[in-house]
Amino acid sequence: MKRLVTPLFYAVIGALFFAGVAQSATVFDQDGFTYKIKGDLQVQLRQDVGDDQNLDVEYDDLELKNSVEYDLGNGLSAFGQLDFGFKDAAEDDAPGPELEEAYLGFAYDKFSILVGKTDSSADEFGIEGTIEGNNCETYAFPEDNGDDLIRAEADFDVVKVVVAHEIKAEGEDSENGSFTDIFVGAEFVGFEVGAAYQTYKDDSSDDSTNTYGVSLAYDAKVVYVGADYSLADNKEDNEELTVWNVFVSVPVMDTTKIGAGYIFNELDSDNASDDYELEGWYVNAAYKFPKQKNVSVFAEVADDDGEDSDMGYLVGMRVKF
Repeated sequence: MKRLVTPLFYAVIGALFFAGVAQSATVFDQDGFTYKIKGDLQVQLRQDVGDDQNLDVEYDDLELKNSVEYDLGNGLSAFGQLDFGFKDAAEDDAPGPELEEAYLGFAYDKFSILVGKTDSSADEFGIEGTIEGNNCETYAFPEDNGDDLIRAEADFDVVKVVVAHEIKAEGEDSENGSFTDIFVGAEFVGFEVGAAYQTYKDDSSDDSTNTYGVSLAYDAKVVYVGADYSLADNKEDNEELTVWNVFVSVPVMDTTKIGAGYIFNELDSDNASDDYELEGWYVNAAYKFPKQKNVSVFAEVADDDGEDSDMGYLVGMRVKF
C-alpha cells in the first residue's frame, strides 16, 4: 500500500495542474486499476431574470469528479464515482464542499448497473440550449436525481436505455419520495429522438405524479434544431404542468456557436387561482479557444413575461479537464 500512495499523491497533484490538455486526466493506470480525475470550473458575472435582481458573481459549476475502475476479467469491470461541488462554498452558503455523486457498480459489455447517489433516468431527457435560463425554465419531472438510487443502463450505440428506481428509505436518515423512471434515446443520420416516463410519490402522499416527455432534434452541421414536450400529471394537487422547449443553434466558426431558444410553461389546476402561463426566451453565444477547446467564454441574455420581470444577462468563463 505504501508503494502506491506516494506515486499516486504526486500524480494527483500533477493532474490538477496539467489536466487541461485532456478531457479527463488518468492519474493512475496499473495492474487493471484506473483512477481518473475530471473538473468543471465556471465563473459568471450574472443578473437573473426577474423583479429587482442585481449583478453578482456566481459559480456554476465548480466540480471535481473522481472515478475508479477495476478490470475483473472476461469483459467485467467494477467502477465507482465520487464527485464534489464547491458552488455553495464559494458563495458562502455552506462551510465546505457538497457531495454531488457517490456510487459503485458493475459493467459488462454494453450494460451497467450502479447503486448510490447520482442522476436518474429523467436527467437524460430534454433539449439543453440555455446556459442558465430564466424563471420559466421549469423542469416537468419532479426528480432528476436520488441518493438511494438503483440505476441500470444499456448503450447499443444507436439506442440507449436507462432505468432507475429511487428507494423511499422510510424511517431512515435518507427518507424521501420514491420514483421509478425510464429514458430511451436514439441517434441516426443526424436525428436525435428521446422519450422519458417517471412515476413519483412524495413521502407524505399515496398519490403519484406521472410525467411523460418526448424530444426530437436534428443536427444538419450548419444548423441544429431541437424541441421537447413534457407533461406532469399531479394526482395529489389535481394539477397538470405542460412544458415546451425549442432551441436553434448555428456554428459561426469551428470555435464559435450562437444559439436561441423559446420556453413555454402552463399550469392547469382545479384551483383556478393557481393557473398560469409563462413564456420566455434566451439568446447566447460561446467561444472555445482553438488551441485549448476545454477553455471557453460565453454570454447570454434572457427574459420572460412574468409580472415585473426584467431582462437578465450573464458573461462567464469555463475551464474543463
